[in-house]
Amino acid sequence: MRASLAEQQWDAVGDGQVSSPAGVRFQRRSSRLKRAAADALIAGGAPLVLYWYGGRQLDYFDGPDAVQQWQGARRAFTNQEPQPRGDVVWTGGRWVSDDEQEMLLLTGQC
Repeated sequence: MRASLAEQQWDAVGDGQVSSPAGVRFQRRSSRLKRAAADALIAGGAPLVLYWYGGRQLDYFDGPDAVQQWQGARRAFTNQEPQPRGDVVWTGGRWVSDDEQEMLLLTGQC
């Protein structure tokens, strides 16, 4: 499943929270994951949110769509401070709901 959250929740991400289309509220727990930790979240079934302020993108993915999007973003993923070169690079954070569901949120920068 893919859903755009930009219209309703764009400002909430800056405050460290975002809700899934099903209404599950996630809060930021970490902001600099390593690739292996992000791999583990996706392998465990966590949804993925792509947040790219340059394109005003805030898209939610779960299930096979999350896996597919992660595979596309994975090679541009870094846990270091991005060094802009014109291409989008992604940093990732672990977000957790009140009932301990996990989500991976990737922040894109170019």
